[in-house]
Amino acid sequence: MHHRHALGWILLPMAAAGLLDGGLGAAEVHLLAGLAVSYLGFLWYCRDSDARGYRRTRWLSVGMVAFTAGAVPYYLVRSREDGERGQALMAYAACLALVALAVWVGGAVRIGLE
Repeated sequence: MHHRHALGWILLPMAAAGLLDGGLGAAEVHLLAGLAVSYLGFLWYCRDSDARGYRRTRWLSVGMVAFTAGAVPYYLVRSREDGERGQALMAYAACLALVALAVWVGGAVRIGLE
């Protein structure tokens, strides 16, 4: 899997979490979605850092799994050249918006099915 395809795979568990929210086993679905997103986010980080020749540190790797929302911008700023940082951060903001939209669409579908 190419490091740029990870976003598509992250959207699936988030949409599923929105779809199954409030139903039987919703806590388990959110836990599984969180684990899937953590794994896919870390996979993206590994592949992207390898593609850029960026040396991964133990603490940044832990941060990518435990504190993804804060660790990704930090990594983007540290791993990109001066002219690429703003574009990378804007792309990350767009990814967060897409993830929120996926959860919303999943919830809208769930409501429509009730």
